[in-house]
Amino acid sequence: MMNRTVVFAILLLSAHLSGCRTTGNGDAQSAFDQAAFASADTDGNGRLTEHELALHKHREALAEFDLDDDNHISAAEWAAARPDAGEQDEHFNKLDKNSDGKISEEEGVQFITEHVSFGDMFKKYDANGDYHLHWEEIDEGAPTEMNITLFSLHPDA
Repeated sequence: MMNRTVVFAILLLSAHLSGCRTTGNGDAQSAFDQAAFASADTDGNGRLTEHELALHKHREALAEFDLDDDNHISAAEWAAARPDAGEQDEHFNKLDKNSDGKISEEEGVQFITEHVSFGDMFKKYDANGDYHLHWEEIDEGAPTEMNITLFSLHPDA
């Protein structure tokens, strides 16, 4: 069984090199497929808001790094995913807005949606400017930038 730190390193490397998922059309460079789109579309209206996409990305991170399945990323879980960061990782502290020692879903989604590169990516692929991403906009652009996670964004960027 692979250690979660190794899995994390592989995920980050693959996200930066080529994206983790393929599109329905077989394009290996895409970071997001139709099943992921449907899963992220929490209200089922066929389009994604920034909040829905950020929530999906945060839940993907939880699936990998929430070792105790409590729907939070604790300081210990964060340290296991980022062993080179040390005991008092400033990145974790900035994400943990209420200083309770864990990153909640709300804190994770807030961080992702407020991050400049996420907003820029969202606007770039929102071809019709309606503040929603439709599957066609994602499939056409095949945006590997959608591999945004709490771990891939720096809090000061």
